[in-house]
This record gives sequence, structure tokens and C-alpha cells, in this order.
Amino acid sequence: MFAFSEYETVKKVVRYLPAVGVGVKYGISQSRRASLMTPKQLFASSNMTQRWQKREISNFEYIMFLNTIAGRTYQDLNQYPVFPWILTNYESKDLDLSQPTNFRDLSKPIGALNSERREEFIERFNSWDNNQVPAFHYGTHYSTAAFTLSWLIRIQPFFSIYLSIQDGNMEDRSRLFTSIRDSWISSLIGGQQNVKELIPEFFFLPQIFHGNNLLKNVKLPPWADTPESFIRIHRMALESDLVSCQLHQWIDLIFGYKQRGPEAVRAVNVFYYLTYEGNIDLSTIADTSIREAIETQIRHFGQTPSQLTTDPHPPRSSALHVSPLMFSSSLDELCMNLKFPFNAPIVHVAACTGSLSSNDISLIVTINQHQQYFLHKWNPKDPTNPLIMDAGLQSNSNTVKRQLVDTNDLCCSYPCNYVVTMDAKYIILCPFYDNSFRVYSTETGKITQIVYGHKSVVTCIARSECNIASDFYIVSGSQDCSVLLWTWNAKYSQIEGNGSFNSSNPLPKLTLCGHQSAITSLLISAELGIIVSSSLNKILIHTTTQGE
Repeated sequence: MFAFSEYETVKKVVRYLPAVGVGVKYGISQSRRASLMTPKQLFASSNMTQRWQKREISNFEYIMFLNTIAGRTYQDLNQYPVFPWILTNYESKDLDLSQPTNFRDLSKPIGALNSERREEFIERFNSWDNNQVPAFHYGTHYSTAAFTLSWLIRIQPFFSIYLSIQDGNMEDRSRLFTSIRDSWISSLIGGQQNVKELIPEFFFLPQIFHGNNLLKNVKLPPWADTPESFIRIHRMALESDLVSCQLHQWIDLIFGYKQRGPEAVRAVNVFYYLTYEGNIDLSTIADTSIREAIETQIRHFGQTPSQLTTDPHPPRSSALHVSPLMFSSSLDELCMNLKFPFNAPIVHVAACTGSLSSNDISLIVTINQHQQYFLHKWNPKDPTNPLIMDAGLQSNSNTVKRQLVDTNDLCCSYPCNYVVTMDAKYIILCPFYDNSFRVYSTETGKITQIVYGHKSVVTCIARSECNIASDFYIVSGSQDCSVLLWTWNAKYSQIEGNGSFNSSNPLPKLTLCGHQSAITSLLISAELGIIVSSSLNKILIHTTTQGE
């Protein structure tokens, strides 16, 4: 690795090198011009963000890409690649990667996760009174050479580097990296001097947890038997939907628009001014001793990556949407008990959640055994009362205002299956004796469309993940052993035919075969492009494109 003191020297060197650019794998052309691009230009010119959104590359690969173009490298301990803490549970025997409370809220910097410590940092910023030094929340950094060495102290050459810095002596063992749980607790509530994040090796190199002649093995969480097991589970957690759906918010803090300026202040994400690129021009400092002192200070305080964008980073395509309550555990798991004024059991609950970045109202739809349905508003601002019950239930009238009509010919041989559109405006219901499934309006409770396609009773139905106002897939299974794929047209609020809009007699997009008995359950993911269907003794997986 070469480091030149002047940009003009870099341009001269590049002029004599082959036109290799920065690597075609990033979607950037091989040219000398590409070699001289700034980090912001590299980010804007690359196709990696689009590939990450489409899940063509992993979360790990994308974070490494961002680190690379932002100037972070394995060759420099002062600018080592930075990765996030992603888990909060380092104490349980088992780790459920589908449980949001086991994951960190990535919308907040590590120093603001604990509410008490967050208030301390805000108080420091607001009360700062020094005309020579701009106000900051954090006097230390999430990535420094000392922090990197502490993570890697058990492997060479980092152990030797550490000893050389310490004049051949070991620090007090209480200050060394000895336990993953203790390190997380220290980063979470460890005063104002510890806001460190992780490094890439926590997701691929188990050797950093193995002991050497002077240091014992790192104490692992109970859910990991060996360092290799920890790496495997930790990497799975990094690639999980609960990280994918919120990773863009962490990117905003480290590489994006919340890195500096007013947005950083609002996000409690302002570091000491010397950590930021371009805040001081060392070439203008004539006094050698002062310049060396500032350089030493920069090395000790850490260095913030180059800012890649001043716009919010787009989210990854995900079936999950971030909820404000997802990552906060409640002392009492039961926070609300809904009482309905009827004896019929609730047989279906659907969450119709809007995006946090929009003004869409999020609803919870409940349907009971008598085909009565109710629309409850999601109330995330009050954790003790998260649902505002349907106004029809709150009135004194005993008249049920929401009822699906024309359901007399429902087939009693199979349980009712429901699909609710993301905007909560339509309910799709089966099974019926005429081998159809039907679309109902939640505004009137009346049928808006009857769809035929199967030769026997429709036994189950499911829809793919989607956003409000987006088209999605509907998949239906039948007693005739077939699975049919349909498309929901969000614009016209109808099941769409194969290649054309025909609400009166739509045709399925695909007909899938292979079962020898009635279909019992279905699952479809447009994101992954697969349909999973099960029958009495068989599970089949088909693609949504060709039905293979």
C-alpha cells in the first residue's frame, strides 16, 4: 500500500500505471479516471447498492465494499474496516434469530443505545463551552488502532505489535478482550470512553477467540459451544432479515448523511472534530511540533470513514419493516388484552404495516369465526396501549358493522383461509363449494371478485411480501393437488390474469403440479422467487418465474 502526501503526486503515479481502475466487480469501468475518483464518486458510480438491494450480494460483502471505498483497509490499524454489533443476547443458552429483541437497534449509534448514557452525551454536547473546539458527543471513537489490536491480540502479527506498543509488557487483564458478553456490556453502558464497534473478523475468523501462550480463550456466549460455532451463528445473524431490514440506518450513521452536520446532532452521532476527514489541513501548519502533535492525536482518537453520500441510504428489499418497538424488550410480555363483545373466536390476525418513512397508517385486521372483521390502528407511540381498537367495537351499539357477506356456500370440510392486502382494503377468502376463492372489500364487506381456476375445493391461499400500493403474488392450493400462481394488481385492486387484466375470468400465471394429495399449506416469497407447498406426505419448492 502506498500513501502519498499530495494529490498531485497520486495523479502522476496513476498516469504511469495500467488503466485498472478500482475493480470491475464494483461495476466501475477500468480507467485512470476511475482510479482518481473520490469515495463519493465511487459510491455513486458503482452498482453495488442495487446489487445489495436485490440480494445479489450479502450484507458482509456490501459492508466491506463501503469500508473499502471509504478508505478503510486491513493494512492500516488506524483505519481498519468497521462492522456493527448486531446482537444483544449473549446470555441465553439458545439464540432465536427470529426474535427482534435479540438484535440491536441499528438506527442508533452504539453510544445512544442506553437511554441514560445517551442523555449524558446530549448534555455534554449542549453544555459544551469551548470556542476552539466544536461541540461533540463522543471524545473517543468506535474504531481506533488500540481497539483493533485488542480484538486481534490472540493472533499474529497483532500480538507482537501489541507487545511492542506496551514495551513488551501485558496490560492488566481486566482491560483485555476476554469475554464477548463483557465487551458488549462495556460498549453499551461502559461510561463515556467506550463506544467501539466490531471488526470483520468477528464474522469469519474463529482464531481471534482461541487462546495463546499468554492469553486464555475468549469466553463465548452460552449459545456458542466453540469459536467456530460462534462465527457460524454470528454470520447467520448478520445475513438475517432482522439485520437486512435496518442495516441501511447503520450505514447512514457510519458512511452516510447522519455522519456529520445537523443530522448527526439529531442522531447523537457527533465525534471529536479531528476524527473527520477535511476538518484540518495539516499542510498549512508550519510548526512541526504542533503538526506532529495533531497527527498523534488523530491516531489516538480514531478516524471517521469518508462520507459516501449526503442522502438517506435506500433500504434492502425485505419482507420485514422496522418497527420502533421491535428491538425493545418489555418487562411484562403481555402489554395489552383485547376484549371483543362476542363469543366467536378470532381465527385470523393480519398486520398491515406501513413504511416508517411514509405517512401510511398501520392497521391490524382481526377476523372471527363468524366472518366478522375489525380494523385496529397500530399505535407505536404508546407501548402500554399499542392498538387502538376498531371504532365499531368501541360504540355502544350491539350491531356488527363489519361482516363478510355471501359466505353461505363456504366449504365446511376445510378451515377458512384468509389473505389481507397490505393496505387492509381487501380480504381474500377460501374455501367455497364452487371451487373458487373470493375477494371482499373491507369497506363494504361485499364481494368484488370471484376467481376460478381449480377443479376442486381451494384448501389454502397465501400472498407474497409487499409494500403498500405494490403488486404482489397470490398462490392458491386445492384438493385437486395443484398449486396456482396469480398476480394482484394494486392499481385496480383485482386479481390479474396471465399477461392481461381480466377481472371477470383471470387466468393463473403458473400451474404447478407434483403433489398426490390435497395441498395443506403454502408459502411464497417474491423476494426469493420461490413457492413452498405441502401436502400429506410431500413438500415441494417451485420458482415463481418458470415453475421449475
